[in-house]
Amino acid sequence: MMTISENLEGIEQRISDACRRCGRDRSEVTLVGVSKKKPVTAIVEALETTSLRDFGENYVQEYVEKRAMLGDAKGVRFHLIGHLQRNKVRQLMSCPPDLIHSVDSLALARQIEQVTAELYPTRRQAILIELRIGDEDGEKTGLPVGQLEALVEFVDSCAHLELKGLMLIPPASEDPEAARPYFRQVRELLMRLNEHRARRLEILSYGMSHDFEVAIEEGATHVRIGTAIFGARS
Repeated sequence: MMTISENLEGIEQRISDACRRCGRDRSEVTLVGVSKKKPVTAIVEALETTSLRDFGENYVQEYVEKRAMLGDAKGVRFHLIGHLQRNKVRQLMSCPPDLIHSVDSLALARQIEQVTAELYPTRRQAILIELRIGDEDGEKTGLPVGQLEALVEFVDSCAHLELKGLMLIPPASEDPEAARPYFRQVRELLMRLNEHRARRLEILSYGMSHDFEVAIEEGATHVRIGTAIFGARS
């Protein structure tokens, strides 16, 4: 069985190769190691043996517990990447993550704004808006594209939220190329938003273990990779 360090070495090479193919610098892409359902010892191993410092968690309770166990681990940055329910916001904000990727409604954004204002009057919580594209009539989470402008306007009016960009989980497919048009659409949406903004949105969060190379070719700044780094989840 390969170690986290050995797995990460292969992933890093593939990220570098993908960047080179599309004329991007490796520094433009942040690798988020998805550590959900993995023990905190896996994060510690990554911190001690690799350069990985960004970790993605899906579940609020698991994130809070891991954050408490890690204490002030040097340089670690946490990303909440899973669906966030409004009744979990206060628990999440007891130890705010560096970035929330999955804001998918005005009601959720309002709840994060209210709780952040109450708990941290001087903080601006960094967030991404998660879009739902390709599964508009299905069960996936995410904001319909038609509601994006209104949510952006609301977040921009908030004193305790800071919009950083957009996030997407495309429809499931074994073919990485199937995700390309969805990635491209989100990238174009970001570009259109930036045409009218003084403060540009910089983050495009998409791409996972099976399609991150295509995601990088389509502008991803944050790729979320779990299984290929930490192995299959039990």
